[in-house]
Amino acid sequence: MLTHPTRAPITSTVTKKIPAAAVRYVLEKNVVHVWRIPVVADAAQANDISHLLTATEQARGRRFSRDEDRLRFQLGRAATRCLLARYLGLTPDQVGIDPDRAGKPQLDASTLPSERMIHFNLSHSGSWIVVAFARSFPVGIDLEPVSAQSVTADLIEHVMSDNETRILHGLPNDKQIAAFFKCWTSKEALLKGIGVGLSAALKAIEVSIDPDQPARLISAPPELCPSPWHLRTLEFSEPYAATLALAATSAEVVDISVTGWRDLYRALDAGTGDQAQD
Repeated sequence: MLTHPTRAPITSTVTKKIPAAAVRYVLEKNVVHVWRIPVVADAAQANDISHLLTATEQARGRRFSRDEDRLRFQLGRAATRCLLARYLGLTPDQVGIDPDRAGKPQLDASTLPSERMIHFNLSHSGSWIVVAFARSFPVGIDLEPVSAQSVTADLIEHVMSDNETRILHGLPNDKQIAAFFKCWTSKEALLKGIGVGLSAALKAIEVSIDPDQPARLISAPPELCPSPWHLRTLEFSEPYAATLALAATSAEVVDISVTGWRDLYRALDAGTGDQAQD
């Protein structure tokens, strides 16, 4: 495994928490926008957003057996497309989102010049969707509901390295569940950002798991993670764990809150600022 003892710590901070209506749709080189969008199971809402999905996305949505899973997927794709359109100065129907070979969603490179490309990643689970956007470096994000019932010995064995497992069992009992989900979301955010998904072995990556300490990438195989990646925990008042992964040594994180789909729609209609410039 490759360790990075000389790697400079990331200086990412949440510079401000703002409502969606106050967003300027300009991505500076060292800024990440993280959008938090609540999900409410609502058939009318699904009808509102159906025109924002491609035929392929609509077909994929129909494969979900549960209505809430279908809506999370549909809303996540629709919101991401609308936000990308706003950042790029396009209409949503002009924004192509295609998976790469590992399944990571990305902008269709054939529709935009390289200097206008935007890195993004999304995660949806439970009652929330989170989407991260950056101009100059890849990002990954992962969100999971914190549930003691879902943490089994087999899952710990699958996700955590031997050293992480030892640290986990050395923590007070009331911190172990939070530590596990910090570990899980950190590793998934990193793998999603790199673009390899869960095809890589989670146990080969080592991260900080203490819930009272900042998120941190400790080590990873060099073939998996040859460039600097850094992690940041995203705080939730509800029982969720979320981690942002950034391929940058310095970044500012802007945390953007949305009260619902219609609030997002209003923000997109009334947003200020020109499209992002280098």
